Amino acid sequence: MEVTPVKLKVTCEHLRHKLMYCDERQTTPGLVDDSSDTRVFFCIRTYDSLGPDGKPVSVGDCAKTRGCYCGNGRSPSGSGRVASSGG
Repeated sequence: MEVTPVKLKVTCEHLRHKLMYCDERQTTPGLVDDSSDTRVFFCIRTYDSLGPDGKPVSVGDCAKTRGCYCGNGRSPSGSGRVASSGG
């Protein structure tokens, strides 16, 4: 069986698709493979195909310009800072 290459792109850490739960190459939040034309994305803040701002979610739609975007050290608007895992 041929393994399909994964092309990961940086995006919002809340963006998900179902292969992120069963393909270990795609399990890192904030890195999403968008090589499929039929992939359905959802936001883990809303558990819907629309984000907290009511706009569609996808690799192209979830950008730093959105107030709900979280990634690369940026927390969503109004939440202060990105939570750390330290003490």
